[in-house]
Parts: sequence; structure tokens; C-alpha cells
Amino acid sequence: MFKQIEGDNVLLQTGGVYKVCQLYTNRVGQLFAGYSGGYVRLKANGSTSKDRLNIEMLETELELCQDKLGRLGTSSMPDAKPLQETQRNGLLLEAT
Repeated sequence: MFKQIEGDNVLLQTGGVYKVCQLYTNRVGQLFAGYSGGYVRLKANGSTSKDRLNIEMLETELELCQDKLGRLGTSSMPDAKPLQETQRNGLLLEAT
């Protein structure tokens, strides 16, 4: 099942349309977005499990990691490897 990460959001984009969605995690620490009545998996390269739906930015204070398949998650995810700084900076909304 999915658990909402309180206060964390992801801005998704498809075809020039942007949508702010809630951020969720599953029981093993992988990240998902609530989207159109379901959930889409988030990937470290900025894509998602839905064709032509991309991550514009994430609003979270979690330590972002990826697994060997490039799936985005938290440090509790199996085979978690912290994102490189350039990847992290490309995904996160930096607080000013």
C-alpha cells in the first residue's frame, strides 16, 4: 500500500500541462505520485511510469536515492544509492 508523505509534493508535466500531486512512498521506500485516481512511479532521470509524464520538480526534504533500475526512493529502499548532486539539484525545488 501507499503512504502519503505529509507536506511533500511533486510537480508533474505532460503535454505542456502542469499538475501538483501528493508524494507517496510504498512499504519498501520507493516514491510515487498520486495521479488521476492512481499512482505513478517516479524515476531518478525525471521520468515516470506513465508515458510522456515527467517530473518538473519535487518539494521534499527526504534524502533522495535510486536503486539499480533507476527508480526514485528513500534511503530505506533496497539497494538505495544516494543521487548525485547534479541529479538531485535537477529534481528538487530549492528553498530560498
